[in-house]
Amino acid sequence: MTRMSALPALWSVQCTRRSLASPPKLTLVLILWLICLHPIASRAQNPAGNALTRSSVPPAFHTTGAVPVITEQAKQIEQGLEERLRTLANVICSEETERYARKGKSTSQVDTLHLNVEVLGGVERYSEIRRNDKIYADMRKVPGTWSTGEMATLLSATRDAIEAGQIRIARDETSDLGPSSVMTFSYTAEERRWYLMTHSQVHWLPFEGRLWASPDTGEIRRITWLTKDVPDDTGVSQVLWTVNFSPVDLEPVVVTLPETVLYQVTYKNSADHMDWNVTRFSGYRRYGSETAVHFDD
Repeated sequence: MTRMSALPALWSVQCTRRSLASPPKLTLVLILWLICLHPIASRAQNPAGNALTRSSVPPAFHTTGAVPVITEQAKQIEQGLEERLRTLANVICSEETERYARKGKSTSQVDTLHLNVEVLGGVERYSEIRRNDKIYADMRKVPGTWSTGEMATLLSATRDAIEAGQIRIARDETSDLGPSSVMTFSYTAEERRWYLMTHSQVHWLPFEGRLWASPDTGEIRRITWLTKDVPDDTGVSQVLWTVNFSPVDLEPVVVTLPETVLYQVTYKNSADHMDWNVTRFSGYRRYGSETAVHFDD
């Protein structure tokens, strides 16, 4: 059993909403409103051009033909990350995760998870978690392989790498995403930004991250984290985490937000033994409030 998260504080917390009692004469009504945000792009695709399926493999982790670019591109990417963090503040969306396993030549779909993801104050919260016919109050109770933090936490850690000055930027003309600026960064295990949990044991991981962005606008297209330096006692040899971004209509603006995630765990002593999850986010909508005062006649 493997579980992945970006920070220990991100284990799921189920959110509740309370209704307010109304006094007899003066009624204060607090209305939670949801502004539906409609994705306007099709499902993210793999390098072969097919929608992600059980047979999909991660996108190439390369920068073939890369050439240096100026540091202004880093500022542009940082602004793009900040914009998405602001956009994701106080939103809710639906998440569907299809989980697969391969041993040797046998590949099978294990199950499908359905849940809601809320970003409140820049932190993900998970609720209404369903696996088959069972409801879970906490992601930690879900058996099997899963990950958390694909939205705000991933963006925050990537932005922090820019602020720390530990990045490299190159131009990639051969990416399946089209010509892109590629930002590379890394974290050590001691910096505690990503961990793997197996058998209730937490293992902090060193990893390399990459971000693909539009060279013209800085628009975020993909973020990938990869680690091959995993403690032996986990039984894991490699973890690859890929988040693809797609345009979402947030009237009056359109911004790219996480749409699909590919999370893959490869086990030691067998390149043909792996688990992977394909996650899709949909139905973005924002929390807000309106206050109305009604006077009874």
